[in-house]
Formats: sequence, C-alpha cells, structure tokens
Amino acid sequence: MTLKIFEEAFADGCGSCSMDCACGKQYYNPDPSWDFEEGELEALQNDPEAISLEWSAGHISFEGKTYVLDCDCWKQRAETIASFLDAHAGKIVEYLTLEKRRKQQEADYSPTVKDG
Repeated sequence: MTLKIFEEAFADGCGSCSMDCACGKQYYNPDPSWDFEEGELEALQNDPEAISLEWSAGHISFEGKTYVLDCDCWKQRAETIASFLDAHAGKIVEYLTLEKRRKQQEADYSPTVKDG
C-alpha cells in the first residue's frame, strides 16, 4: 500500500481555514473569503510558527488523532500501519468477517421495540 492510498482511505474529506495538527503545528489558509474570527487571521499571519497554505487545511484521522495533511508528522506512522495492513490483509479480512458475524448475532438477539 502506498502512502497516497492510505491518505485516500483515511482522509476526512474536508478542510478548514485553520487547523492545529496533532503534533502541535498550526496551519492556515489566509484567503480573506474565509470567515475568520476578528483578529484571528492577523494573529496567524504574525505568528512565526504558524504555517500558511495556498489551500484549505485538509485533515486525516487515525489512531484517535487528527493530523493536517500537509504536515509530515503523520506519514512515518501511516507507512508503518499501511505495511501492517498489507502484510496481514488476509487475516484482517478474516477478522472483519468474524466481527461482522458477531455483531449480526448480537443484533439478531437484541430486543425489538415496536411502534404502538
């Protein structure tokens, strides 16, 4: 699995005018058409640590964290996860199949509330 495929699968599919990455870096798009809070854009532009983008700050989520797509911090971990997925694809499919069966049995035995 390539990193691009991992990104495609796990990206949240949306972006925003500014976002803090899980690693602590702040990214923003300075386009004035965004609805920034009063003084927010100026503060970002004056912050030497904030990173300006020419597009919206897209994000990707995995392992309970959300990262900015343009940040490099998540890529090494994503490559490790992708390698694990590739190496164990058959077992992962089996796990998901068994887990679906378990959940279906649980749902089948759950009580049903009828409209009255």
